[in-house]
Amino acid sequence: MVQKSAIKFWIVVLLVFFCSWGLAQTPFTAEQGKELYDNYCQACHGEDMVNPGAVSYDLRKFPKDGKSRFLESVNNGKNGMPSWKGVIALDDMERLWLYVLTKGK
Repeated sequence: MVQKSAIKFWIVVLLVFFCSWGLAQTPFTAEQGKELYDNYCQACHGEDMVNPGAVSYDLRKFPKDGKSRFLESVNNGKNGMPSWKGVIALDDMERLWLYVLTKGK
């Protein structure tokens, strides 16, 4: 009996630990995405996503349901845009997406 109750105790402890760890993580924000955008994307896509007249895509026109297309483009590159795989972490690409959804505002 002692072993079963000890196992149950440790299962509960582990569940509480993993659940609280997941809840303690900071959610991604568009503000974090803007900081990343300013560092990695602004040179080609323009300040606040206002296209500087270059051949780069106007990110303000990116469809709201195009997240997978956005992540694919950032990760693997597209047309003249280089791949950012290994440079920008997936979590940071998610943050960038949140900023793209703001249309630069």
